[in-house]
Amino acid sequence: MKLINCLPLLLLILTISCADQKEAEDKEEIAEADIRKPAEANAQWVDAWNRNNPKELDTLTANDAVLYMEGQQMNADSIRSWYNNAAPMMKDLKTNAQVEYATGDIAYEAGTYSHGIKNDSLNTTYEGTYTFIWKKSNNDWKLQVMNITDKEQDTTAAE
Repeated sequence: MKLINCLPLLLLILTISCADQKEAEDKEEIAEADIRKPAEANAQWVDAWNRNNPKELDTLTANDAVLYMEGQQMNADSIRSWYNNAAPMMKDLKTNAQVEYATGDIAYEAGTYSHGIKNDSLNTTYEGTYTFIWKKSNNDWKLQVMNITDKEQDTTAAE
């Protein structure tokens, strides 16, 4: 008989524990929803580049980031210098992502790019390939690795 008297108490405890678990899952889902997608961080990086905003570019880049440009490695200080010197010269950076992937704390995007140079009277378009690797840090995405390669100029074209 005592077991039957305890049954309502056991049901109450079970109900409360299930509600607590559901509340914790809901909070986790809300927190995940507040974290932007890596593609949004990538779009912000391109937008900051086109607005010639090296400070914003720096905030999107990890402190220990690495840039590989034409096979040469640059560390974070060199990346900041590149942001300060190159971003103001270039115009109309466009990226065409051909591969995108994101899982957990790592995401990457690879594709082709094109841009012009300000005050270029010939309006030359520069092209190449890029790979960006993003890493989630403190609930936001930071650019960890950049690999940028210019397209080889066609030297066989007849003039």
